[in-house]
Amino acid sequence: MQSVVNKLIQSWKSGQFAPVYVFAGEEPYFVNAATEALLELALPEADRVFNQSLLYGRDADARTVMSEAKRFPMMAERTVVVVREAQEMRSLEDLAVYVKSPQPQTVLVLSLSGKALDKRKALYKSLKPGESYLQFDRTPEYQISGVVAELARQRGLKISEKAASVLVESMGLDLSSIDQELDKYSVVLGDGGEVTAATVEKYTGASREYNQFELLRALVAQDGDRSYRIARSMMQHSRSSPLILVIATLYGTFFKALVYQRMGDQANPRTAAAQLGVSEYALRDIAKSAQNYSSARLSRIVGYLRDADRQAKGMGSPNLRDSDILNELLFKILF
Repeated sequence: MQSVVNKLIQSWKSGQFAPVYVFAGEEPYFVNAATEALLELALPEADRVFNQSLLYGRDADARTVMSEAKRFPMMAERTVVVVREAQEMRSLEDLAVYVKSPQPQTVLVLSLSGKALDKRKALYKSLKPGESYLQFDRTPEYQISGVVAELARQRGLKISEKAASVLVESMGLDLSSIDQELDKYSVVLGDGGEVTAATVEKYTGASREYNQFELLRALVAQDGDRSYRIARSMMQHSRSSPLILVIATLYGTFFKALVYQRMGDQANPRTAAAQLGVSEYALRDIAKSAQNYSSARLSRIVGYLRDADRQAKGMGSPNLRDSDILNELLFKILF
C-alpha cells in the first residue's frame, strides 16, 4: 500500500493530477497519507486561501460538493476540493453525475475512512480502479512489520525485524499510532539512527513484561512462575491489556500451532507464515508452541480459551472477576 502512495506522490510532483480521486478502504492510515500528500502538492501555499476547499461528509451533500468543484481557479493552476469522511456524506452516489464529466481545472478528492464504495453502484462504476479509485485494505498482520520498516526508512531510521515486531506488539496494528512513534524516534535518534527493541521499550513506554505477548511467550515456554507474575501485573493495568484481548492473542497462537503441527516437520517457514497469515517472526512462537505442546493438549487449550472467552463476555458466569478467569485459564494451560 505504501508503494501505491509513493507512486501517486511521484505523479503529483511532476504535475500530473486526475480530476477526481477516491481514497477508500479499511486502512485509514494510507487513506489519510494519500489525502495529506495531495493537499501538500496540489497547490502552493499562497494559492490555497482562494482555491482550496476542505469539507466534511457529515456537513456536506452532493450539491454543495459539485458547486465547489465547478468553481474556476482564481489566479492559480487548479482548484482543489477535499471531502474528508466522505462515507458520511448525504447523497454521495449523486456525485456519479459530476465524476462522468468533471471540471478539468479541479481536483476533487473523496476520502472515505474505514469504508469502500459499493461496486454495484453508479459512483464506483464511473471511476477507474487503480487510477481515480484507490482502495487501501487492512494490512495483514504478517506484512505489517515490513510496512513499519518502510515507514522507518522514509524517516532515515534503521529498524531490525525484531524491533519492528516489538513496536507492533506494543502499539497494536494501528499504523497511524505507529507512525507517530516513529516520528518521536526520528527526533530522538536523528537521521540514520537505529531503532532497537530496547529503544521501543524505553521511548514507547510499554513494558513488554506487562502485555499479552510476553504472557504468551511465557506460556509457550511453559514457564509457570513468570506466567503468573505477568498475569498479576496485567490485571493491575487491565485498561491497557483487557482480558478479551489477552484471550484473543493466546487463542490465535495456540490454534495456529495446532494447524502448524499438521503441516509436518518439513514445512517451509516462509510458506507456513503466509498460509497462517503471520510474520516469520511471529511464526517462531507458533512453532515453539507446536514443539512444546502435544496435539491433544493444544486441542484442549483451544477449548479452554473458548470457555474463557465466553466467561469474559459474561456468558454463564457473570460474577467472575477477570483475574479469576485468567488465573484458572493459566492453570489449565500449564498443568
